[in-house]
Amino acid sequence: MLIVYFLSAFAISGALLCLRNRVIQLLFILLFLAEQTVLTVYAFCHLNEKDSVYFTFDSIGIILSSILTLLGYATFYHSYLYLKRHSDTQRSQSIYYAALIMLSASMNGAYFSEHLGTFWTSMEATTLCVSVLIYHERTPVALEATWKYVFICSVGISIALVGILSISVAVISKEGLTDLHLSNIVAHAQGMNTEWIKIAFVLALTGFSAKMGLFPLYAVCVDAHTVAPSPISAFISTTLMNVGFLGIFRMYTIIAQTDALPWANRVLMIAGILSITLAAVQLLRIKHFKRAFAFSSMEHMGIVALALSAGGIGYYAAILHIVLHSFAKAGLFYQIGQVYSVYNSYLIKDCGNYMKLNPVGAIVVILTFICVTAIPPSGLFVSEFMVFKSLFAGDNYYIAIAALFLLTVIMFVIGKNFLHLLYYNGDGFTTPQSVKVNTSETVSQFVLFGLIIYLGVNPPEFLSDLIKGATAVLQ
Repeated sequence: MLIVYFLSAFAISGALLCLRNRVIQLLFILLFLAEQTVLTVYAFCHLNEKDSVYFTFDSIGIILSSILTLLGYATFYHSYLYLKRHSDTQRSQSIYYAALIMLSASMNGAYFSEHLGTFWTSMEATTLCVSVLIYHERTPVALEATWKYVFICSVGISIALVGILSISVAVISKEGLTDLHLSNIVAHAQGMNTEWIKIAFVLALTGFSAKMGLFPLYAVCVDAHTVAPSPISAFISTTLMNVGFLGIFRMYTIIAQTDALPWANRVLMIAGILSITLAAVQLLRIKHFKRAFAFSSMEHMGIVALALSAGGIGYYAAILHIVLHSFAKAGLFYQIGQVYSVYNSYLIKDCGNYMKLNPVGAIVVILTFICVTAIPPSGLFVSEFMVFKSLFAGDNYYIAIAALFLLTVIMFVIGKNFLHLLYYNGDGFTTPQSVKVNTSETVSQFVLFGLIIYLGVNPPEFLSDLIKGATAVLQ
């Protein structure tokens, strides 16, 4: 199934580049979205079955692919509006859509990879594809951010590759084990050389943090968010960050089978609390909406790291938080694209009186604040409650209290910036005139925020089963 999907994605991308007709372009995009949907449904119906030597439809892969499918529809729709608003040429649109399709295919390759080598290759492919999208506007700032993203991500992924090679050393030392298939490594991890596994985990955490937006290589994602088109920022902050999370999660499942698990939890806890701390400090000084949202994503990835480190119910909370954060942050970036169309700026000082100019969009902003900052009835409140419950249950009182204080600071800053956007009409601010607002743009955000509330308050049984299946190896 996956081989057919990859070949089709490649063929559709090539066709988009060669046949630059708007009607044909739309038909090929709809065809790819249909294939993406079929793949997700097929994977769910074949849970835990191998698709080939290198790919398996496991629970965590199905969860992340489902997120990609849902956000794929919204991202292609908002991309269409973005390209139409900027009057891009047909050539530019073709390159954009082709790169977006190949990015989606590369992420699916990473989600379902059962072999560490295949996973690494898929992750490197996402770097190349998303770099084309970051540079879409062809400005000097976009060029700088693109090169920075390619360079730092490549360095990070190279570090992660050294981590995978360290795992291979531990594998060689284990009699009867000759490959890098994750299921085999997890099954035999108990008897491997613990020092090599520790080295591998640290290197993987460092390298994959460039994708996840976690300390220490978090900066590359911030710059990419700032200059990329808003629909692409939504993808970078959700489905692409999920690829980074999956890389760290895969390595964590290996070390969780060894006596080094308490050590790994301390490393994750340090990375998590440092990520939240840096996000809070940076948010106090940043005056750019998209840059601020990038650090908000970093904060949430820090919470996920804390959840994994706490163990117990924290494992369930980590994946639930990933799901809900993906919908919340995607909706936020879709809306900020509409904000830009009103003010022609992402700077906080240039925006204000949004409640009057776009009341429906302003309601989305309010819902965004509730969801992103985990205020009830946001489902993120449920996942964060479970995270802190696991922290306190594990006697990590100081970490939990510090995180709660930092999250309070972040909530204050985000709230202040959103209030400025909604109501500011002070000296030196001129309200834009003759603003044309497309209210249909907000439909996707209402759907996503409805999902956040529903999945947090009343998660369907199939989602709970998938999350439990993904974390079963850690229990």
